[in-house]
Amino acid sequence: MMQNRHEKKQKLQTEKIGLGRCYRNVFFMLGKAARFLPGYIAVFCLFQIYCAIQVFFEFTYTVKILLDFITEGASYRQAVAYLLLMFALVLIKLVWAAWMENAATPRAKEILHRSLRMELYQKAAGLDLERYDDPNYYNEFVWSVNEAANRMDLILEDIGFLLNKGAYILISGAFFIALDSFSIFFILLSLSVTLLMNSYMGRIQFLRDTELKPVERKRSYFGRIFYLNDYAKEIRLNPVADRLKKEFSDTNKKVYPIVERYGKKIAAADFIGDYFANDILINAVYLGYLIYQTVVKEAFRYGSTMALYQNSAGLKHSLNDLAKALPRLEQHGLYVEKIRTFLAAESKMQSGGYSGDETFETLTLNNVSFAYGKDRETLHQINLSVSAGEKIAVVGYNGAGKSTLIKLLLRLYDVKEGSILLNGRDIRTYDPNCYRSLFATIFQDYRIFASSIADNVKMDVAGDGDREEIERALHLSGFSERLHTLSNGINTRLTREFEEDGVNLSGGEAQKVAIARTFYQYRPIIILDEPSSALDPISEYQLNQTMLNAAKDKTVLFISHRLSSTVLADRIYMLEKGRIVESGSHQELMNLGGKYAQMFQLQSEKYHMLK
Repeated sequence: MMQNRHEKKQKLQTEKIGLGRCYRNVFFMLGKAARFLPGYIAVFCLFQIYCAIQVFFEFTYTVKILLDFITEGASYRQAVAYLLLMFALVLIKLVWAAWMENAATPRAKEILHRSLRMELYQKAAGLDLERYDDPNYYNEFVWSVNEAANRMDLILEDIGFLLNKGAYILISGAFFIALDSFSIFFILLSLSVTLLMNSYMGRIQFLRDTELKPVERKRSYFGRIFYLNDYAKEIRLNPVADRLKKEFSDTNKKVYPIVERYGKKIAAADFIGDYFANDILINAVYLGYLIYQTVVKEAFRYGSTMALYQNSAGLKHSLNDLAKALPRLEQHGLYVEKIRTFLAAESKMQSGGYSGDETFETLTLNNVSFAYGKDRETLHQINLSVSAGEKIAVVGYNGAGKSTLIKLLLRLYDVKEGSILLNGRDIRTYDPNCYRSLFATIFQDYRIFASSIADNVKMDVAGDGDREEIERALHLSGFSERLHTLSNGINTRLTREFEEDGVNLSGGEAQKVAIARTFYQYRPIIILDEPSSALDPISEYQLNQTMLNAAKDKTVLFISHRLSSTVLADRIYMLEKGRIVESGSHQELMNLGGKYAQMFQLQSEKYHMLK
């Protein structure tokens, strides 16, 4: 019952996309291809048309000419001249085809794939972070990225196929009309049945693929777990592997009924469209008509009779191929609709356009509340102020809302209630990129990229002119000692994703490389969202003290549930269940004897040196 409801829902969604919209979607993708590679597209289309003309003359018209030569007593020289012409046409096609297949098309695909993916990546990078909280968006994004290049290839392939078959059908149809116009009736009847059945099959296949997509994504997830290095130790040290294999098996079992349910419908439509429309209507009925016209009525000469029979097979297959290709374009249009929807998505977070080039003075939160989607509020009525040069700590247990607060400060999300002011001006009036350029940020879930240490610090391609600043940043983050053990220095490749001699850093070492990014970037505000959580409390304290000394002229926000560095802060905000419950200096809060003091005392055994 659940499957039937899902199928009906998908069917309703599919029916909203009309045939005209499907073909407009195909032309949308063709327009992108023509914009990226106009010369290649023009040559590609001409090649397909030329091939159709050459095939008609080689396999159909040659039969008529040669038999007419024999029966009507044409000269040997005329026959040879015609054959030489055919040889020239074939040679041109072979040379042209070799160049297209081995040179032009591979290069064109690379350019198209790169251009499409760059457009999709740019779109994804510009959309709200809120989109990633929506599983439907994530499915659409994964679908679009995975399908775009493949769908472009298939569309070009089918458009070329249609041009080829269309040109062949036109020239063959003209030939039929010239010799016997009634033959077209058999062709059109066969085409109508095949088109109807293949259109039906295309939509059924789309419904099947749409229903399979989330199941296949889940199956792919389990597959990744077994080969990714991130999970290797956990799988070997825990009994989780058996559970994962069971879930993988259970997921596979969901695939079979979907495939079987849609497969029966596809098989029935394929039988009607292929066997009845082609084998019976064309082979049996038309062949009988042709024999009758030739033997009984003597309506055709031998050359024309053989050419009509020969051409009927070619025209039959071309029409059959055309009938299958047109619904494929319709199917492509259904897939492209998702890509177009993704590319057309607008960011809810609008740019105010103000560049904000003045010096940073204050950052203020006034009665800020926030919730993710329809969830309960993560932050409620937050009031907080940061002035230039201050060292601020935001502390609290896991789930208190600390990281959410930082995301709002960085305007990765917009507040639901209240306002955030930069120098007294609402940050929503600023251009987001200009506003975010004030911050150097390291998150708890930072990432190390499969590139050099230098690139990971600069977060861009590093050159020789960047060496001094990169090494200074690594020294300030405490990575110098480890750096001296690496023979390639800052050019050492990190991870073994692509390099056999790449280096896998420990958790603490990786954090120091990530933290070095803040020292490399000359930004007035540094935000540290628990980036030193992999360090022991003493190392964390030493690192934070070093960072504060190095950033003494900057504004620093610490976010932590560990309090080893809060004594270094000018002011501390204690968060609990999305609310600020205490604020003040370390000594003030200790004298208060509230939640902060209790939390600090519970952790003090780990860093008694700070008492």
